[in-house]
Parts: sequence; C-alpha cells; structure tokens
Amino acid sequence: MKRAASLRQRKFREREGAFLVEGADLVAAGLAAGLRPQVVFVCAERALELSPRLGLSGEGGPAAAVYPVTERVAAKISTLETPADVMAVFALPERRAPSTLPGKGGALGEDAPSGAVGEVLVVYADGIGDPGNMGTLMRAAVAFGATALATAPGSADLYGPKTVRAGMGAVFGLPLFPEVRLADVLAALPGAVVYGLTAHEGAPLAAAALRRPAVLVVGAERPGLSREALAHVTRLITIPLAPGLPVGVESLNAGVAGAIALYEFSRRPAAPAKG
Repeated sequence: MKRAASLRQRKFREREGAFLVEGADLVAAGLAAGLRPQVVFVCAERALELSPRLGLSGEGGPAAAVYPVTERVAAKISTLETPADVMAVFALPERRAPSTLPGKGGALGEDAPSGAVGEVLVVYADGIGDPGNMGTLMRAAVAFGATALATAPGSADLYGPKTVRAGMGAVFGLPLFPEVRLADVLAALPGAVVYGLTAHEGAPLAAAALRRPAVLVVGAERPGLSREALAHVTRLITIPLAPGLPVGVESLNAGVAGAIALYEFSRRPAAPAKG
C-alpha cells in the first residue's frame, strides 16, 4: 500500500516502473487492453460486487493480488478527495524509441501492411504542462484514430494520476512516446507533413489540405508552439473562432483545440502527402 501511495509522485513512478489507476472504469480499460495489474485495491464494502464485474475473481482473472481495503486505507493511497472504489497498479510500458514509429515493431505492429505508413497520424504534444489538457488530448487521439501520441521533454507526465483520469482509459488505447524530440519523431516518418496548430497565424482548419503521413503538433494555450517545433512545421493551421468574443475567450485550450483538429483529420480521406 505504501508503494501504491508513492506512485502519486513522478520520481517514484519512474523508480518503481509503475503507475496508479483510480476508478473501476479505468481499471477495466486496462484489463480490456490485456494488461495485468500488479495489485488491485477494492473498497471492502463493494468487493463482492466489483470483483466479478472486473474479472478479478475466478478463472481467467488477472494474476494480481486483490486487497479489500477500508475507506481510511483507500484515502492513504488515492489522489482523490473521495477515493475511488477500485484502484490498481500497472507496470509502466517499456519506453519505445521514436525509431520504432511506425514501422515493424512500432506503432502499427509487426504485421503492418505495405502502404500503412501513408495512413499514419502522430499527435505531438509540444510542452503541454496541464495534466487535464494532456489527458483530453490523449482521449481525442484514441477517439479519432491517431496512430500514436508523443510528448516533448518537460510536458505533463502521461502516466500521472490526473492525466490518466482525464484520459478516461486512453492511456491504454494507443502507443505513447513520452518526452521525445520532434526531430526524432520526424526522422522515423520521412515525408510526413508537420501541421502546427496555432491560435491565429495559420490557414483555417476547414479549408486546409490535410494529408498523411502527418504529425499534428499541439502546443500549450498561452505559450503556443515552441521555437523548436516551429522550425519543423510544414503548415500552420488555425481553428477560427466567432467574432466579437469577450476577453479571455480568444483561444481554445490545448485539449479542445487538438480534439477539433483530430476530428477534422478523421472525417477526411487519408490522402497521401505530396512533396
């Protein structure tokens, strides 16, 4: 229990090679992805109800220790004011090198069909520090069929409790490449178009020609795209807002803006990049 509680901090997640997942739906998402938790904590009052629902009892359940815990003990583990009924510790995935994207053994799997590289769409979070925005972006990447999500060094931790909760299970839904340089991502995707999502300076999203393979770079709301990212951007795109907006509503946060752009990619045919 002390080990699980320590995973609230990034340094211990990295040291232990594990992260904490809070909530029955999120734990279920990990199990559905075929992952086996290292340990599961279940509210003692609901253990009989929740264990069968999650497949934590009987044959075929995960090879994990399952502990019924009191609310007082759960509060010592949880990051929430009101602890979730189910919490689990999962192993951190082995870090993949950007060079594995998207070829054999990479984001598309070992049996990726020829021509699959032309369908690739990688989301690159450029310095997004807010866990809620990062989780929202990750969730949108899964929902709209992105190939993978990568983050710049210094971004919010993809496996932090707030990010995992905001992602609603998306942490289990696509390949993640935390803290990698955009240049290294692009080295694995020759010919990819690099779209930089910006608040004002780009072409209107609806009118932009969206080609693949592509990398969609999403920066934090206030600082926008970093200089390093801008040096690699092929095309800037912008989501136009309604005129005459009140002060404070001149832009969208990173999670919302990224979700809109990903939706626009999803509704367009995966036309190949040109030049």
